[in-house]
Amino acid sequence: MRDVTESIAPISWGDPAIDLVLPRPATPSMLLIEQERKEFRGVLLRMVADELAAGRPVHWIDGGMGFDPSPLLPLLRMRGCHDRSALRRFHICRGFTAHQTASIVERLAREASSDNAPKRIAAGRLIIASDLPRMFMDAQLKAAEARSLLRATIEQCRRLSRSSSSLLLITSRRYSSPPLSRDMRLMLSQEVDDVLRLSGIGRGRRGYNSMRLHLASLDRGMVWARLPLGQTSLLEFRQTHASSVVCNFEPPATLSSLQPNGESRAVAARTASGV
Repeated sequence: MRDVTESIAPISWGDPAIDLVLPRPATPSMLLIEQERKEFRGVLLRMVADELAAGRPVHWIDGGMGFDPSPLLPLLRMRGCHDRSALRRFHICRGFTAHQTASIVERLAREASSDNAPKRIAAGRLIIASDLPRMFMDAQLKAAEARSLLRATIEQCRRLSRSSSSLLLITSRRYSSPPLSRDMRLMLSQEVDDVLRLSGIGRGRRGYNSMRLHLASLDRGMVWARLPLGQTSLLEFRQTHASSVVCNFEPPATLSSLQPNGESRAVAARTASGV
């Protein structure tokens, strides 16, 4: 049986700078990450690495058919996971059409609601559906059918989140081809519990140097500098590497500390000469 205190504990963003400003997302809930392209991918991978290193399974629904799990390996090694046991807890599924993606989410929601242990979804607290709306932008789908199918999929996502007591993160890109329609973007933001929006600041040769993050529920924002994968921040050493040894007694004074070396040599020279 899952520990109740663990299931309701908030999940770290995977970035200490964000944890200091924005509240950690709680479980169960649905959070929409609305980004320019894929700027938040590194944070999501760090969140996955934290959960896997703690021994908890993670489910990833690849809606954009572009997920590469190889960057997880150095992140896991940084967290002390040097074997393949953590990767066995990482479950990835991918749908190649809108109907397949909707069917995958429905199946996971059904498994999360099942009382039969072999058919029940592995108990974790983090589920990621990356670029989920992209499959519903297929030109072969009529607009009404795409909206209806996406709405049904979001409802199954909510059922999945509640039944598994998990945080379900949905990512969406503003700049995609074809672009997500305005009414589908509005529907997404209305169906989830909260929205985190990213917008670029100071674009350089390698993309945006920094991003502006805004959490809709609290109307709170921050300027965030992205960390490259494999790079750590000094904020990560803020608590875990703090010294617990406190000096309560003043160290005894020594003769050398009472009198400088130059002065003591001068006294010795005067004494030797009889002065």
